[in-house]
Amino acid sequence: MKKDRRPFWFGLGLGLFVFMTGAGLLAVDYQGRKLSFGDATPLARVDRQPSRTQLTVKAFGQEKTWDVTRADQVLEFLGEFFCLPPRREG
Repeated sequence: MKKDRRPFWFGLGLGLFVFMTGAGLLAVDYQGRKLSFGDATPLARVDRQPSRTQLTVKAFGQEKTWDVTRADQVLEFLGEFFCLPPRREG
């Protein structure tokens, strides 16, 4: 019985290690840009426009933008379905 749990704990520990390492690298990147260059741009920003929604991520010297309109529509539908209060804009 005890032997069956080993892969679970190993996988959980490895997953947490990777997540915490990635979060730490992103935090160091953000704080380094903020202190060294005075660039206080957030790591991720969601821009909602009437026709589409974009996610912009700025990390490790790169700035990438993705169209997340469908994901935003799904989240809005789920919010309405579960009767959650609307998101605040701005």
